[in-house]
Amino acid sequence: MKHIAKIATVLLCVAVSQAASAQEKKVSPMKMTCSDYAAVDEAYRPALVYWVAGVDKLGVKETDTFTVDTAQPVGAAVLEECKSDPKASFVSKVRSMIKAKKISLFEHH
Repeated sequence: MKHIAKIATVLLCVAVSQAASAQEKKVSPMKMTCSDYAAVDEAYRPALVYWVAGVDKLGVKETDTFTVDTAQPVGAAVLEECKSDPKASFVSKVRSMIKAKKISLFEHH
């Protein structure tokens, strides 16, 4: 019975250590590269694009958070551009696409 308890304890410790080492990688969108962006689940890509486009504009700050309630094709467009230059700065890529009118994120009335 003591052997079973020891084995269970060892297995529990191994499971806990593996769970701790499997924590998600945290990356600031302002420091992301295009390859970091490509690694993000496609459901969250549009949110990152809109977040980066809004920083320093419309009162959005780097530390703000937001909730995404819809996916837009803008995420796929940025991903295609990022595939051509995976080491490029994600922020620079998004901003250059906005300036070149490759993506349109805001309507100004």
